[in-house]
Amino acid sequence: LEASPRFPRNSVPSPHAVPCVFPQDIRNTVGNIPMEWYREFPHVGYDLDGRRIYKPLRSKDELDLFLEKMENPEYWRTVQDRLTGAEVPLSDEQLELIQRLQRGHFGDVNFDPYEPAVDFFSHEVRIHPVTNRPADKRSFIPSLVEKEKVSKLVHAIKMGWIQPRKPKENVPVFYDLWAREDPDSVLGRHKMHVPAPRAPLPGHAESYNPPPEFLLSPDEKLAWEQQEPAERRLNFIPQKFPSLRAVPAYSRFIHERFERCLDLYLCPRQRKMRVNVDPEDLIPKLPRPRDLQPFPTTQALVYRGHSSLVRTLSVSPSGQWLVSGSDDGTLRFWEVSSARCLRTVPVGSVVKSVAWNPNPSICLVAAAV
Repeated sequence: LEASPRFPRNSVPSPHAVPCVFPQDIRNTVGNIPMEWYREFPHVGYDLDGRRIYKPLRSKDELDLFLEKMENPEYWRTVQDRLTGAEVPLSDEQLELIQRLQRGHFGDVNFDPYEPAVDFFSHEVRIHPVTNRPADKRSFIPSLVEKEKVSKLVHAIKMGWIQPRKPKENVPVFYDLWAREDPDSVLGRHKMHVPAPRAPLPGHAESYNPPPEFLLSPDEKLAWEQQEPAERRLNFIPQKFPSLRAVPAYSRFIHERFERCLDLYLCPRQRKMRVNVDPEDLIPKLPRPRDLQPFPTTQALVYRGHSSLVRTLSVSPSGQWLVSGSDDGTLRFWEVSSARCLRTVPVGSVVKSVAWNPNPSICLVAAAV
């Protein structure tokens, strides 16, 4: 335990720590250095007399270590000293100390962590101070350093180097939400600002004296009244007046202004980045044939026998037999592994399709001619 991280060699022992003394106390005087430096040497350090502390002989293999673990009843409490390399069995007191530390308890059994605290200062006002130390002399003499700082500040205010802060006026700031965005404007901080859509300009149909071709006939007016409001090309009926003073008030003015405000306030807008893409880049590039290997590059079997076009094939459920139909009016049964024709069945007409029964227990082939 002397070499463990909880109790460094150069630390002051805690009053609640339990001292642990090994039966054979061999002090290694190398200090707090990495012990890996002695990995290539036969010794691990030097004792108090300056003699080398040699490493114990490790001639045991895995089998010997396993037998020692099974036969030695003290194996579970034996630890290896990192500084000397010797195997030291732990006592009952040391095991109890380790178990208490692992559980997060104090090392000393008699230590009470819930002792009543001693209040050095009280919340009650006393007539006598806590300390009766006489006041310092500098508390009665003005500070020369503070006097010099104040003089510098007064001189800077007189020269105009330091300006007093103006009181902030609680005036609300208004700005145009849809103003044209430039780096110097208030909206310069809105990097993804999208301007509001503009209202379409009025056309000839909205004039007080539209051309005759924009006026609706009685049939067109009847059809316009029968349409749904969302399907109408115009939301009003063009009318002709002799003068501008004869134009009456527009009945839907307030309604359209309100809809325009809703479009500006509630209409979601998003910025779509337009990318110029070459159509040739969208076509996937096909791999080279040599990158698709392995695939058959040599001819292994040839099924010879048909004298005309082969229209249909079918493989048996077991994968051993193959049936083919041809325009020569025959069905041929082949062995897949050897390409040997076992039987030829003439049907007298062109074979359009053949199919093997998928049930492996019934060997049956159907042919359509």
